[in-house]
Amino acid sequence: MYGLALIAIIAVMGGAIAYIGDKLGTKVGKKKLSIFGLRPKHTSIIVTIVTGILISAATLGLMTAVSWDVRTALFGMEELKAQLVFLNGEVDSKTQELELSRAELETKTAEYTAVSTKVKETVDQLNRSKAELNEVTSERDKASAALAVLQTDYAAARRDLIAYQQNIKSLQATKQELDDRVAGLTTKIDELNTAKTELQSDLDHLNEVATNLKQGLQIAKEGTVVFRTGEVLSTIVVEGGKGPEDTAGALGEAIYKTNAMLLDKLNVADKKLEILWIARSDFEQASALIAQTNQEVIVRISAVGNTVYGEPVIGRLELFPNHLIYRKDETVYREVVTMSGEPHQAEETVMAFLQQVNMAAVKKGILPDPIQGTVGSMSGSELFETINKVGRHRGKIELSAVTEQDTYTVGPIRIEIGIKSVP
Repeated sequence: MYGLALIAIIAVMGGAIAYIGDKLGTKVGKKKLSIFGLRPKHTSIIVTIVTGILISAATLGLMTAVSWDVRTALFGMEELKAQLVFLNGEVDSKTQELELSRAELETKTAEYTAVSTKVKETVDQLNRSKAELNEVTSERDKASAALAVLQTDYAAARRDLIAYQQNIKSLQATKQELDDRVAGLTTKIDELNTAKTELQSDLDHLNEVATNLKQGLQIAKEGTVVFRTGEVLSTIVVEGGKGPEDTAGALGEAIYKTNAMLLDKLNVADKKLEILWIARSDFEQASALIAQTNQEVIVRISAVGNTVYGEPVIGRLELFPNHLIYRKDETVYREVVTMSGEPHQAEETVMAFLQQVNMAAVKKGILPDPIQGTVGSMSGSELFETINKVGRHRGKIELSAVTEQDTYTVGPIRIEIGIKSVP
């Protein structure tokens, strides 16, 4: 619409310019004016031409000043062409980027599909694990029920023992009665001898059964407690942060070695017998916790309850982080005491000092024995020598306990006791 208006304006101005030029040339011709010595006719033609040029230049100048589109058409065409080429290049670049984005979208879509498949597989595996857990729980419940049945059978066996003892007495009386009848009944000797042999065999069998039951009851009633509740069976250090299979293998090897140690301690001939029982749920939980940590873990295997000789050892797994507690030559505890030379003072002082050292080490983080509460031990000769050294001093002395080596949470702590006089 703007172009049509511009064409109309130019046409009108062209007509006006022609009219004005003609009139001006005619007027100059009538007046017979002359410039540059030219004839009036030629002068009117030159005036007409110059007038047309001036009017055209004035028109274009006015339109250029007034209209931005005219300025652009006259002076900015090359720039417009350059911008058009640049924009075409931008369009091509954006088109290529769009194609790349589409390709990346297809790749991401494929990756999303693969991840969705992996998630589905993981969910299926989790469901299978839950099913296995339910199965293990069911097996544990069955084992508990079997233990209850064994306890019931034990009570029934004890009742049977009493009945067998009564039967033995009855059979012995019957045997005596038959022996008396044999003396007086010669006609039935063969039958009675046969019956006697059978009864003797039954009697021997019942005596053997009674003896075995008596031994079983005696062991159950007066059996020796070989392991107490909470007693540490073994302590090992397992490296954390490894794979679940490696961690489970290391933990299983530790349990196997503990079982072998218990067999040796109890002098059991069958070295393949499994007397240490660990709940599978406890084993799997401990393996998972060790695999998740990135530090050394102390695994302590201890007895759940008092264990009588002949019974399986029910154990549990306890986990503790293993940190460096004391460095070599580090002072654990020091104390200043006054020695008066009284009898037994040296021994009492040393024992009290060792108790303070034990308490300081436990407070610092050394893992104590759950039964005795100690974190280390000292040989009798070392203790006797320390007591003698302390006993030779009079007045104030300083006792100090210094570590002999780097000591971790698992312990035990080895110390050297220093003694020096204090002014």
